[in-house]
Amino acid sequence: MSVTSGGAEHVSLAAVEAVQPRESTGITQRLCRPVSRHLTRFFVARGVPAAAVSAMNIVVGLLAAGCLACPHLAVSFLFVPLIYLAEVLDCCDGEVARLRGTNDATFFFADVAGHYFVTPLVVLALGVRGALGLGRLWPLVLGALGAIFCTPTITLYRVRASIVLEELLARAVREPVRIHPLLTSREGRLAGDFGFERPTHRWRVPLGTGMSLAVIVALVLELATGLPALEGVSIATAVVFPAGRALDYALTIRGGKPADDLRRILGAP
Repeated sequence: MSVTSGGAEHVSLAAVEAVQPRESTGITQRLCRPVSRHLTRFFVARGVPAAAVSAMNIVVGLLAAGCLACPHLAVSFLFVPLIYLAEVLDCCDGEVARLRGTNDATFFFADVAGHYFVTPLVVLALGVRGALGLGRLWPLVLGALGAIFCTPTITLYRVRASIVLEELLARAVREPVRIHPLLTSREGRLAGDFGFERPTHRWRVPLGTGMSLAVIVALVLELATGLPALEGVSIATAVVFPAGRALDYALTIRGGKPADDLRRILGAP
């Protein structure tokens, strides 16, 4: 079922389920989409645009990060329902867009930008929490280090994609460009086929979702045992993210990944 772009309309659950992607990550499919379909109906019935839903996702994610930064465990636990709501809204914006036939770059920017804002701030919030709780600066430094190197984890694959796109456009100015037929036959899996998929998506856990799950587990452990589990997560991010980015950069350059991406898209040997 399609919903017109102007005004509010009623939409059935079946119509929402029909536009829910089957390639979604496993955790999202099981825990978020059963709730998002009802919230999507609410948004569509009231004429809320997809970009506004993406903005709500960012606001709720920022609130979740703010709660996590508080050293009081009771306040930090508000992170759990808030980040879950953010994950549900992340599903809703795409569902609203597909139902309304929204297919413009502005919406896609709003959707993706939410991850760039929220995930690094969750990492930084861990450092802020540790600094406030211990009265020392080093947890904040670790949180900032993890946050700085967390962002390229999300963005580097898009940098490669933009470089390849610029090269394709430059070639199109000089000569006709023929695109590999896979572009029309594998529409739902192009990101993975051509190397632009976020690394964590290959494991069916987006980085933001995986980070949130790690924080939730640490919160529960800290409540149950009194051990500084969140501090451990913060230290881990300060080590894993910089090391991962250095390895990714080295492997990309050594393997000539951008040039290989371009050859695959053009179907060249």
